[in-house]
Amino acid sequence: MNYNIPVRLAKLGKHQTEIIDILRSSGENITPAELSRYIRGKENPPKSERVLEEADKIVTEWEHENA
Repeated sequence: MNYNIPVRLAKLGKHQTEIIDILRSSGENITPAELSRYIRGKENPPKSERVLEEADKIVTEWEHENA
């Protein structure tokens, strides 16, 4: 699934590091490089779909706050 996260972040003026901070605070062990590879589709381990779904929820929440 393509969540289009980079484009959505750019529109919001947000960065992937902000997503990483939230994911880490909820207990997800994720590095910036991992998130970048998952977003670009370079890696697709079982963890990637869970991380991308959570990242999508975070970005969607930001979009609703900015609406």
